[in-house]
Amino acid sequence: MVPYRILGRPLVRKYWDKFFTFTDSVDYFNLVNTFGTLFALHYHSQESRWTAKKLLWTVYRTLYLLSYLSYCYKACWLFNNWEYTTASANVLGALGLCSGALLRLILVELNYPTIRKLQAFLNDRTYLNEDQWAWNQRSKLYRHNNRFLVLLITAITVESVCFLARLLLTRPEFMLQYNGHVLGGPVVQVIYGTVTACWGIIYVLSFIVFYMLLAGFRLEMELLARSFLQLEDILLVDREHAFTMEDQDEQNYWNNLQATLTTRIKRHVELLENLRLFRSIVAPFAFLQYYSTFGLIADSFFVVSFEGFTGYSMAYILFASFLILESLLLCRGVEDLNDLNRLIGTNLYNFDWPRLLQFSVRYRKEYQSVRRTVLLMILQTQQSLRFSYGAHGEISMNSFAELMQKSYSMLTFMLQFRN
Repeated sequence: MVPYRILGRPLVRKYWDKFFTFTDSVDYFNLVNTFGTLFALHYHSQESRWTAKKLLWTVYRTLYLLSYLSYCYKACWLFNNWEYTTASANVLGALGLCSGALLRLILVELNYPTIRKLQAFLNDRTYLNEDQWAWNQRSKLYRHNNRFLVLLITAITVESVCFLARLLLTRPEFMLQYNGHVLGGPVVQVIYGTVTACWGIIYVLSFIVFYMLLAGFRLEMELLARSFLQLEDILLVDREHAFTMEDQDEQNYWNNLQATLTTRIKRHVELLENLRLFRSIVAPFAFLQYYSTFGLIADSFFVVSFEGFTGYSMAYILFASFLILESLLLCRGVEDLNDLNRLIGTNLYNFDWPRLLQFSVRYRKEYQSVRRTVLLMILQTQQSLRFSYGAHGEISMNSFAELMQKSYSMLTFMLQFRN
């Protein structure tokens, strides 16, 4: 036991410091990328060439594709031998889950260069790097994201293990089949069931990749809004100082004002440019999120309405809760981004500009330039960031409310259909 403790504690401490201790050079996304490799979402490596590890990982991922194809086969056989049973709903629900996870995986793979570019932008913390409050907020976000990631992955893993034990290894429709007959022994079924259960983890993990990017942008927008709020106090001190000094001091005041505004506006432009890239990859993901969530919730309600609240149906209820949580976090995060963007304009609008923009006749051009810049900035920040889920509207808490309303209507229909 002593050697184990001696070796174990440094090892645990090493990984704890790696994933939960914030430093100026730490990678926000190190842990989620590690989980992505572990659960076959994406092979994260600095090397572009093929290695033995990458080849082994590719073989590992192929197991997921083979299990998905087996569910496609079971669904085709089911349609040719259709029966209105819970087993039919189970097969279709599993196929829907695997299809949603596969489409998400494809989206991550196709957009991974963009995802890495956005991760690199958020890992560049040079803006306000000397502000202790900003450092503390970034540290808090790093620890919060990793704890949330570990908690969610642990919860979905436990749910998958329970699902594996109660359903995948006891219900024939979840086993490897050919022409309706189960193939293979217990070892084959355990491997097959484990891979099937991991599809649910991939489904949730792919969401966390986008959620952590969203959380990073939300924090950077919050820091920018705070830096604009602090701008008034800085300028008031400079303004009073300029009035008590000579003409050169007023010249310095206007130069400093323009430089200060330019620094913050440049940061806002950088955020908007990267948010535009983020919006382009979120749109198809949100489209899948919205409609696959509705479809999987409908399938879960179908099973619950026919099985009742049993240990069997509780696995479906728990997974439906994960889907609802995903939609809530996505909609809430996008709405917070829009609110923070508008807050920047509100802060500028509420400044004491009559005092800040007093000017001598000699500096009329500087005054007009600053005023035009501020007005354009206010107008820009009042526009929506326009995150959408396809051509069916913007992502917001209203779209989440619509999803809940449709889900409730579906549950009511299922209960009436059973009666």
